[in-house]
Amino acid sequence: MKRRRLEISPRELVLLHRCLSSKICIRIFRVLHENGVLNISSVSRRARCNNKDALKHLRNLEKLGIVHEEFYAGRHTFTLKKNDLSEFLKRAIEIEQACMGRSRPRPTS
Repeated sequence: MKRRRLEISPRELVLLHRCLSSKICIRIFRVLHENGVLNISSVSRRARCNNKDALKHLRNLEKLGIVHEEFYAGRHTFTLKKNDLSEFLKRAIEIEQACMGRSRPRPTS
């Protein structure tokens, strides 16, 4: 398996650490991964948090380049970007779940 080097700044590392240590942020990431494009109300409802907390975590994920926000017809919509950092976050969450005995991590290709 060939490993790619992930280049992130110290600021991005702090944001990534905050995300991985927040149950709400992890739920928001999963919701976007499973559902695609959602507005803030849908994200907060599915992640079981309030709009303010959801927006805070979505903005942090956007600063990391993991989430893309669009404003169209008076609504903010959020989508998960397909990039190395989002794949890294997805894999880190899977490993964390496996360590907690919730599920098994998927084998890497």
